[in-house]
Amino acid sequence: MANTFYFSHDYSTRNDEKIKRLLRKHGALGYGLFWFIIEDLYNNNNNLTLDYEGLAFDYRADENTISSVINDFDLFVIDGGFFGSKSVEQRIIKMQ
Repeated sequence: MANTFYFSHDYSTRNDEKIKRLLRKHGALGYGLFWFIIEDLYNNNNNLTLDYEGLAFDYRADENTISSVINDFDLFVIDGGFFGSKSVEQRIIKMQ
Protein backbone atom coordinates (compact mmCIF):
# COMPACT_ATOMS: atom_id res chain seq x y z
CA MET A 1 0.00 0.00 0.00
CA ALA A 2 1.27 3.46 -0.90
CA ASN A 3 2.11 6.03 1.74
CA THR A 4 -1.01 7.85 2.80
CA PHE A 5 -1.88 10.83 4.92
CA TYR A 6 -4.85 11.44 7.13
CA PHE A 7 -6.90 14.50 7.91
CA SER A 8 -8.98 15.28 10.94
CA HIS A 9 -12.66 15.99 10.73
CA ASP A 10 -15.41 16.59 13.21
CA TYR A 11 -16.98 13.34 14.35
CA SER A 12 -20.33 15.12 14.47
CA THR A 13 -20.33 16.17 10.82
CA ARG A 14 -23.69 14.45 10.28
CA ASN A 15 -25.24 16.86 12.79
CA ASP A 16 -24.26 20.03 10.90
CA GLU A 17 -27.36 21.75 9.48
CA LYS A 18 -25.86 21.98 5.98
CA ILE A 19 -25.07 18.27 6.01
CA LYS A 20 -28.57 17.47 7.31
CA ARG A 21 -30.02 19.32 4.30
CA LEU A 22 -27.64 17.38 2.04
CA LEU A 23 -28.76 14.08 3.62
CA ARG A 24 -32.45 14.97 3.25
CA LYS A 25 -32.00 15.63 -0.46
CA HIS A 26 -29.40 13.01 -1.49
CA GLY A 27 -29.19 10.53 1.38
CA ALA A 28 -26.04 8.51 1.98
CA LEU A 29 -25.01 8.98 -1.67
CA GLY A 30 -24.74 12.74 -1.14
CA TYR A 31 -22.85 12.26 2.12
CA GLY A 32 -20.41 9.89 0.43
CA LEU A 33 -19.91 12.30 -2.47
CA PHE A 34 -19.25 15.09 0.02
CA TRP A 35 -16.43 13.04 1.56
CA PHE A 36 -15.07 12.06 -1.88
CA ILE A 37 -14.83 15.77 -2.67
CA ILE A 38 -13.20 16.59 0.69
CA GLU A 39 -10.57 13.87 0.13
CA ASP A 40 -9.84 15.22 -3.35
CA LEU A 41 -9.59 18.77 -2.01
CA TYR A 42 -6.94 17.66 0.48
CA ASN A 43 -5.04 15.92 -2.32
CA ASN A 44 -5.21 19.03 -4.52
CA ASN A 45 -4.32 21.82 -2.09
CA ASN A 46 -8.02 22.68 -1.57
CA ASN A 47 -8.57 23.57 -5.22
CA LEU A 48 -10.62 21.58 -7.72
CA THR A 49 -11.88 22.52 -11.16
CA LEU A 50 -15.64 22.79 -11.54
CA ASP A 51 -15.72 19.88 -13.96
CA TYR A 52 -19.00 18.17 -13.12
CA GLU A 53 -18.64 15.63 -15.92
CA GLY A 54 -15.13 14.64 -14.81
CA LEU A 55 -16.09 14.44 -11.15
CA ALA A 56 -19.21 12.43 -12.01
CA PHE A 57 -17.04 9.95 -13.91
CA ASP A 58 -14.47 9.70 -11.09
CA TYR A 59 -17.15 9.24 -8.43
CA ARG A 60 -19.47 7.08 -10.55
CA ALA A 61 -22.40 9.44 -9.97
CA ASP A 62 -24.53 11.65 -12.20
CA GLU A 63 -23.54 15.22 -13.00
CA ASN A 64 -26.73 16.75 -11.55
CA THR A 65 -26.09 15.19 -8.14
CA ILE A 66 -22.44 16.30 -8.18
CA SER A 67 -23.50 19.82 -9.12
CA SER A 68 -26.09 19.87 -6.36
CA VAL A 69 -23.64 18.67 -3.68
CA ILE A 70 -21.17 21.38 -4.69
CA ASN A 71 -23.63 24.24 -5.22
CA ASP A 72 -26.81 23.78 -3.20
CA PHE A 73 -25.75 23.46 0.45
CA ASP A 74 -23.18 26.22 1.06
CA LEU A 75 -20.54 23.57 1.77
CA PHE A 76 -17.96 24.86 -0.72
CA VAL A 77 -16.55 28.18 -1.89
CA ILE A 78 -16.72 28.71 -5.65
CA ASP A 79 -14.27 31.07 -7.31
CA GLY A 80 -14.54 31.26 -11.07
CA GLY A 81 -14.04 27.80 -12.51
CA PHE A 82 -12.65 26.36 -9.26
CA PHE A 83 -13.91 25.48 -5.82
CA GLY A 84 -12.63 24.62 -2.35
CA SER A 85 -13.65 24.43 1.29
CA LYS A 86 -13.11 26.95 4.08
CA SER A 87 -12.76 24.19 6.67
CA VAL A 88 -10.25 22.27 4.53
CA GLU A 89 -8.27 25.48 4.08
CA GLN A 90 -8.22 26.09 7.84
CA ARG A 91 -7.10 22.53 8.55
CA ILE A 92 -4.35 22.64 5.91
CA ILE A 93 -3.04 25.86 7.47
CA LYS A 94 -3.14 24.26 10.91
CA MET A 95 -1.26 21.17 9.66
CA GLN A 96 1.48 23.33 8.16
